[in-house]
Parts: sequence; structure tokens; C-alpha cells
Amino acid sequence: MKINKNIDKYRLTRNYIFLLPFIFILSCSDNPKDNKVVAEKSTEQLDSLKSNNSIFLKEQELKNYVLTAQTITPNTNLNSPFDTLSYDKIIAYDFEGREEPYPSVLDRNLKFVPVILNQKALTQKQADKILSALSSNSTYGEGTAACFIPHLGLLFFKDNKFKYAINICLDCNYLISDITIPAETHLKVNKGKENEYAISGFTKTGKKAIVDLCKDLNFYYGRTKSK
Repeated sequence: MKINKNIDKYRLTRNYIFLLPFIFILSCSDNPKDNKVVAEKSTEQLDSLKSNNSIFLKEQELKNYVLTAQTITPNTNLNSPFDTLSYDKIIAYDFEGREEPYPSVLDRNLKFVPVILNQKALTQKQADKILSALSSNSTYGEGTAACFIPHLGLLFFKDNKFKYAINICLDCNYLISDITIPAETHLKVNKGKENEYAISGFTKTGKKAIVDLCKDLNFYYGRTKSK
């Protein structure tokens, strides 16, 4: 895959000119009004970055990569739901997600969003390791923030056709998945009562598994969350 030479320059611009790490902290506030204001500001900044077409991967490049990405085999020894899913490729995407308009690697029409910085197909070892973590009870059980600014997307493919998506935000501490992950809601408050709810935020163990994968891939969370 072609390595985007502008990524490191873009990271520096994001961190020091636009001060997005500071924005991330604010956007993960429990105050919905604060979240709305910050989301609007970060979206404006993202729009300005999009004007530099050399930063983000093009739709055709992303489609072509799916066709040539290495295949893997589903591991039936994993926990639900990954023990029964049908797929032959998992591709990870490093992208500049926003609650609006880019909460996922794919938009509503199943087209790639125009803010993807990098893509890498997972090896069998990488896939088994991260799916084992995502389906483990030990990965979930802490709080989440009232925002969603994902930087990691995992897309599952079968015969080069999209099947499922998982989008992950470590700053807001949770994921959004097309498929139900039982472990994500294993810990419940007020269990059995009308006001029952799950505590689905990542634990320290869960965060480490995601960061470790991103370090292997040289993705954003591997650079920022391991320090």
C-alpha cells in the first residue's frame, strides 16, 4: 500500500496549530451544550484540513486496497459474536472521525468517508488478538463520555464485499458496532429493574489491547495513548 508522506506533517499541524488534543478533552464532557459547541468548532477545522487533498486517501485507492488485501480465516475459538461470523478480510482504518458528519469509516451509502489517513489489512495474528479482546468481559466495565470522535475503524469483508463495521473512540472510551458484542454489556447497573443500563466503557485492559494494535499498525492511538 502507498504510504502517505503527508501524515506526519498533518499530525504536527493538528497537534500544534489546531490544538485538537485540547478539543478532545472538552468534547468528552458530560455537558451536552459543551459537546455541541466543541463539535461545531472541530468540524470547521476538519473542513479546512480537507482542502488539502494530499492528506486523505481517495475513494478509488481505498476500494482497490480491499481487492488486494490479504485474506484470513475466521477463528471459531473466539467468543461471541466472532466465533460464528463469516468474513475473509479485516481492514483497519486510521481516520479523523467526528460524531457528525463522520462517526464511521463508511457513510450511510456505504462509501468511504473522505477523512481516512491510512489503511492496513490485519494479519491472522492481529485479527485473532483484537477480536479476542473485543469479545472479552475484561475489556468493558468503565464509564463513557457524551461524545464520539473515533480514530480507529475495523471493516470486515467477505469476497471483497463489506459485511460489518466496528468504530472505536478511545477519547470517549467506547465503540459502536454493527454487530452485537455480548461482552460489551455484561456489567449492568440496576440489573433486572426498569432503569437497568450497561457500563460499556473500556477498562485499562481493553484500552491496552486497542493501543497495542494501533502501535503495530502505526496508527494514531498507538502514537498518542501509549505515552
